Amino acid sequence: MELPNFNTVSTRPSYVKALIYGQAGAGKTRFCADAPGVVWLDFEDSTETLRHYPEFKDIPVKKPSSIEQLNTLFEALVKNPDVETVVIDSITTALDFYMRQEAEKNEKRNPKRDRFVFYETDYKYATQVFTDLFGRLQNAPINVVIIGHERIEKNSEHIVTGIYPDITPRLQQAVTRLVNVVGYFELRPSSLKGNTRRLYLNRTPTIEAKNRLNIQDTFLDNPSWDSLFKSIKETL
Repeated sequence: MELPNFNTVSTRPSYVKALIYGQAGAGKTRFCADAPGVVWLDFEDSTETLRHYPEFKDIPVKKPSSIEQLNTLFEALVKNPDVETVVIDSITTALDFYMRQEAEKNEKRNPKRDRFVFYETDYKYATQVFTDLFGRLQNAPINVVIIGHERIEKNSEHIVTGIYPDITPRLQQAVTRLVNVVGYFELRPSSLKGNTRRLYLNRTPTIEAKNRLNIQDTFLDNPSWDSLFKSIKETL
């Protein structure tokens, strides 16, 4: 069947839209640095770890001064033909950064308000701001990777009951809907091979993950960008 102004599933352009979260030092930054034509919007100076790799020394890096600047930078990068992938690192720190800036604005408007106290309306508004941002990221004709920290939930017996991206539950739901990969990185010590970087791509009873890449394995050990996103790359 042919319809005017429609693409088929096989010819529709595909781009990586991923949320990669996990333990500090698990290899999130190193994994994302292998993306093609990558530019880094770095809220927490995590690209310092890339100084040890000569092949990554020329990756462009910018630390946004505000969420408004993040939006402006992203719109400019999308129009740059040399940019294939934008990494936002990290969404956890970006959200904290935004909340601090909003608290300072609120304190100026109302000096009696405590800048260290946030209300439900503050979190709801932040969710709207970031959901709007993620909507633009999702629709952009470019690869977008959002890096996040982990949030671990435990029961009264200190048993882990859940591992999630360290953002508000509402924002987590919004991001998870918009991306095609939610991956959780952990570092697993091994006496035989040294440390193993494990990337979970499908949900477990405790770990939040998903993929639309038709990968059936629950996790991959020591994955590379090309091995994971080869099918998408070949369609571009």
